[in-house]
Amino acid sequence: MPCNELLSQPAWELKKDKDSIRIYTRSTEASKFNELKAVFNLRGNFEQLHSIIEDVPRYKDWVYACKTSMLVEKKNNDELVYYSEVSAPWPLSNRDFYSDTRIWMDSAKKQMRISSFNLVNRFKEKEHIVRVPFLKAEWTISTLGPSLMRIEYILDWNPGGNIPAWIANMFSTNAPYQSFSQLQRKMADLNP
Repeated sequence: MPCNELLSQPAWELKKDKDSIRIYTRSTEASKFNELKAVFNLRGNFEQLHSIIEDVPRYKDWVYACKTSMLVEKKNNDELVYYSEVSAPWPLSNRDFYSDTRIWMDSAKKQMRISSFNLVNRFKEKEHIVRVPFLKAEWTISTLGPSLMRIEYILDWNPGGNIPAWIANMFSTNAPYQSFSQLQRKMADLNP
């Protein structure tokens, strides 16, 4: 991407700052749905977080509105494909997606990165569930100490269906806040 395109992106705007979790949004030219960013600290280590990310059937224990999730394919220790159905409030239909998730460790930088993107048209759509047409999530996890990490999470998405963008954008900060609050609790249980 040319430098002038990077400069033309709108700045992140803080929308929620609660329990040490900061949620930002910004508009993009590519979509009517805002891009999201969450920044927070997490007790624990890379191995524990890696284990939680790999435990797909338990996403419903911490990922907001996750009705069900299942591992479809484990390509290796650092790449997996999973299916997830997300509950939507009435009168909206639930959403679903298949995600390819990859995890990289960079020992020199003391960082872990997680990248997820939805797989479009690879799996048959289910009746009465709206397939998410676009989803891309990037995690950058940095070590702050022996048992403390800093997470920066960026989500670019389109929920699909007929949800007006202004409604989706208005409520979009709740899902990452709820998910990451639950993730903090889950990691705190592993690191009393």
